[in-house]
Amino acid sequence: MNNELTKTVFGKNLDKKFTLSETLSALNNLDLLNIGELAELAISIGSGVKKCAKLTENIDLESGHQIKHARTHLRPNGYWIATVSRNTTAPILLVVSETKTKKQYFFHIPYRAHRHLSGNTISISFGAHGWPTSGQWWAHKVDSFAELCEIAKNA
Repeated sequence: MNNELTKTVFGKNLDKKFTLSETLSALNNLDLLNIGELAELAISIGSGVKKCAKLTENIDLESGHQIKHARTHLRPNGYWIATVSRNTTAPILLVVSETKTKKQYFFHIPYRAHRHLSGNTISISFGAHGWPTSGQWWAHKVDSFAELCEIAKNA
């Protein structure tokens, strides 16, 4: 995989030995991991529910759920926000990776909670220090990844 792209980005680090954890962290810091695919696979494995075939419209899991991942980004107002597409009629299982605090948050957003929206996105706000703020989507937060996987089992 030593092509011009990897040589340009990683330089002399290509010859260094890293643990898998260090490698994944470096790729994540450069935003080079497809965390959406990672979320789908992790929830599928954690729940025991099969993933749908690639390009299956509207859902990611055979139980009828759409899986989304969002990373928070700093807004000009000093607050952090995570935004995902809501182009689905399925319930959304959402994993938010908060960039500043390095915490993850899990949400189960039923279709009835977002079907009335006119926009194409759901935005979840975080404060200036990366901590949760109030907002409509926080009512759909679940306590853990394990709980999210349990929800994934039910259609």
